Order: sequence, then C-alpha cells, then structure tokens
Amino acid sequence: MPRMGYLVALMAIVPMGTARATEPLDYIPDSVQIVATIDNPRKLVEAFTTLDAAQEAKQLAPVKALLDSTAAHRFFQMLGHIERELGAPWPELLDQLAGRGIAIAGHFGDGKPALLVVQGTDEKQTARAFDRFLAIVGDELQRQGLPLRPKSQIKNGTEFVAVGDFHAARTGSTIVVSNKADFLDQALRVAAARMPGSIRTKKSFVDASKLLPKNPLVKLWIDFASVKNEQSTKDFFAATRKDFLQTLVVGGTIDCLRRSEFIVAGLFQEKGGLRFAVRLPAGRSEFPPEFALHVPEPGQHGSLPLLEPPGVVASQSIYLDLGYYWKHRDKLIGDEMRKQLEMGEQQVNKILPGNVKLGELLEMWGPYHRGVVLNHDKLPYKTIPTVRFPAFGYVASMRDPKFNTSMDTLLRQTGLFLSLVYGLKQSEHTHDGVKIVAYRFSETKVVEADPEGIRFNFEPCYAAMDDQFVAATTVEACKKLITEVRRTAKLPPSPAVWRGKAFAAGGQRLLYDIPDPFVTDAILTGGLSLDDARKQVDAIAAWLKKRGTVRIEIDEAKTTYKFDIVWTK
Repeated sequence: MPRMGYLVALMAIVPMGTARATEPLDYIPDSVQIVATIDNPRKLVEAFTTLDAAQEAKQLAPVKALLDSTAAHRFFQMLGHIERELGAPWPELLDQLAGRGIAIAGHFGDGKPALLVVQGTDEKQTARAFDRFLAIVGDELQRQGLPLRPKSQIKNGTEFVAVGDFHAARTGSTIVVSNKADFLDQALRVAAARMPGSIRTKKSFVDASKLLPKNPLVKLWIDFASVKNEQSTKDFFAATRKDFLQTLVVGGTIDCLRRSEFIVAGLFQEKGGLRFAVRLPAGRSEFPPEFALHVPEPGQHGSLPLLEPPGVVASQSIYLDLGYYWKHRDKLIGDEMRKQLEMGEQQVNKILPGNVKLGELLEMWGPYHRGVVLNHDKLPYKTIPTVRFPAFGYVASMRDPKFNTSMDTLLRQTGLFLSLVYGLKQSEHTHDGVKIVAYRFSETKVVEADPEGIRFNFEPCYAAMDDQFVAATTVEACKKLITEVRRTAKLPPSPAVWRGKAFAAGGQRLLYDIPDPFVTDAILTGGLSLDDARKQVDAIAAWLKKRGTVRIEIDEAKTTYKFDIVWTK
C-alpha cells in the first residue's frame, strides 16, 4: 500500500478529532534521542531583534553587506509576501502559527527519523498558511522541472500531505512534519493516547527540567544513556581514563558525562543579558580519587575571585591541584603512565638549575590559578615591534613558601642564560611594598632570530606576596596585578572550579591598539582602501565597547555539573 494510503487507513482507525494535544511535546515519542523546544517563538526572536547590540550592528559594514546580499533580499521578499498573503505582520503571525510552541525531535545518525511539531493559536490562519506553503512547494518543484507534486488527503478532519520523503499532517492549529511516514504515524498515535508513550512521561526528560532555571527561551534535551551504548562512546570513555592530558584538562567534565543519563541545556533571558546553561545529573560526589586535582576537599572554595585590573581584556580563575596529583601518583595512576611522567621529570630535572626539582615544585605549587590579559597603558619599550601583543599575567597560590625560593632560583638562572643570547638585563622594582624582579631586552643588541622585534612586547617579571606568586609579561602589568591581588583578597571566593570573563571595553581597546591584522583582513576580504578599512575597524571597536561582559563558569557540585555562559550588557 502506498505510504499516503497507509496513513489514511491508519487515521480511519485512530480518529484525530479526539486527539487534540495541548502541547507540542504530546506528539513526541519517548524513543527519540534528542528534543529541542521553544515555548514562545515570538519571545525568542524578540529577545535578539530588540537588543541594542542587534540594532546598532545593522550600521556595521559587514552586517550591511550581509543584509544587502541576494539571499537576504530573497528572504525578506518571501517574508513580505507571506505577510501580505496572510494579512498580518510577522510578529503576529508567529503567535498565530506557533504561539503554543515548537518541538523538534529525532535520532542521531543520517537518515534517522525526525519530527517537527508547530502549534499555533489560530486554526484558520494555520490552515491558510499550510495551504500557502504547499502551493509554494508545488510551484518550486514545477519551476525546477521535477515530477514530484504534493499529494493531499483529508480524513476525520486531519489533512495529510506527502512529497517524496516529506510527510506532514495538520490537525486544528497543529502541524506535524516528519521525514518518515511510520514516524509520523507513531507521533499521531502518541498524541491520540494523551500521554502514554510520550516524551513527557520519560523519567530522564522530567528530571532534566528540574536542573534548569525556569522559563527557558529554548531547551535542549539529549538522551545520553542511549548514546553511551554506542561502541564509539564506550571506546572514548575508556581511552580518556588512560590519557594524562585529557584527565588534566577535562577529566572532571568527561567523568560527569560518563555517569550522566541525559544532558540538558537552555537559553534564558535575564535582567541585563542572556544565559546559556548546561546541566548534567552527576557531580563530584562519585569522582574517582584522581579527579581530586579538579575539585577541592569538602569545605574548601572552588576558585579565587577574578582579577579585573584596569585595561583587562579577559580574566580566568581555576582550581587545579597538580601537587596532589604528583604526590599521590602511585595510587592515582597506572604503572605505565606513572613511569612516563617520572621519566619526563628526570629529563626536566637535568636542565633545572641547582637543587630545583620538578616534582618538588609541583608539590609546593598551590591549587588556585588566575590569569589575565590586559591592555598596555604604556608600551614597555621605545622600539615598537612589528606584531604587538597585549600584556599577560599569572597568579598562583603557594602551598609552601619554598615555592617562591625555588622559582626565584630557577628564573634568575634562566634570565642569566637568556642575557647571553638576547641581551637581557635584570632590574628590581618595588610596588606597594612588594619586590618585583624584571628583565629587559637590549634595544641596541641585534638579534637575528627576531627580525620583527617580537621580543619588545615582553618585559618578563615576577614577584611574591603573602601566599601568592605573580608573574607578568611587563612590569606595568605586574604592578596592576599586585594591587588587584590585594583588592580581591577581601572578596568572597566562589564554589565554581573554573571561571572566566571577557570584557568588551577591553576588547575595544585592543582593537584600537592593535588594529593592523583586522585592517588587513578588511582590505583582503572586502576590497577596501586603507582608510576605509581603518574606519570599518574603528566602527566595530566602537560597537564592541558597549557590549558589556561575557562570563563563563563551571561548577562541579556534589550531584550536578553546571556550565554557564552569561552575557551581561
């Protein structure tokens, strides 16, 4: 029996007149692996289109070029045609055709069943839009000279359409679309049953909603339990447990994934910005012993306050206890990996000066690390390098004061060696009662290995204060960090084990201070003159200045893994 006939016969058995679902999720079978929902499409669109950032971006040259493209013109022409045909502007049409929500569901893999459910508030308008869509599809197929045409049937008040692998049904103000006829059949049966077999009754789907904040603009759910059954996923988790670098960088995240039955994510509109949140139903409570390098012991904080000195572009603060990992390596890692690490330590020890040993340094190194990127108030040298970099800084906690003594020995002897090659000269400064040891490159010594003068971006220096070790690429940056470490010592720490923050104002300064790569790109991609390219970069920099901050946080809590990206205007 042809697919269309099969669907019509099916609907004679399951009358759709009694299967009106109250929400798009009522149509989603619980066999799917991924579900995305939009409860209020108009609110989602307006969350972006009404932003000052979006309105002001229309004046930027790259955005103007995009809006003036053929594809954009065709889109807006089609949108205008739809508005005229249906007699309402697009915001009202979104409410009428999708005001009760949109759900998209499917399975991983090419050619697997997928489903789209759109539920409106106006049945007559939905019927008109459905008819217009079919007419447009038919006209386009005819224009392309294809023999396919939409085939439509109505049974028990439900309209069915099939075009090749496209299958759709409209009942009232709800439109259901699938790439598989039998999957569309299953969706209609689930809706007729009014819950049994629906994703709404699946435990992991219900539990997922409890982990997210309320009222997401968009929500995404992934049945990770089914993904973990794939052999490739099993192989991935097995390999990561044996890989030191992956354990070091993302071990905690991977372990939480390994123990999670689902992944849930959402986009939220908050006062002053937007939040993208990911949650996993697994946390630090069941971590294996080796992951103690990623999370503190109970009662300790996750990360120190972010450093935000004047001119900051980006800042991060993390918890990473390498000393614990090294000290307990006999218990935490296998023989093969341990032997590789110890061989590596032996090789490094051969080049370390005096009595400094890598393993001892690791054990004295504290678990709290903070890094910053910041703009220069004043360039460190009169000689301007061909390629300019911002300043960088690093602050680490010290478990043992001997860490500073060992690092001082190591860095002084390294500086002595480099002075022979690059003409480095040591100097000492004092800021806020803290001694800074710095090294400057000679501006008269010719260094053939650095014809571009890249070295003149750097004035490497370090200092120790209280239980913090500070290193920076310029003395100016080091002084700012010393002041900022003192300021943030009075601020409360965070339970999050990894935090980062980017500052639009700092990025704007960076564009002004280091415009050449962006100017060159504008010339090459847009065919602009040098003056026009500089004006374009200046306009982008001015737009960027008002964009606020982007904050990223990872919190491996006791039973929940939390990952958040927050943009604040």
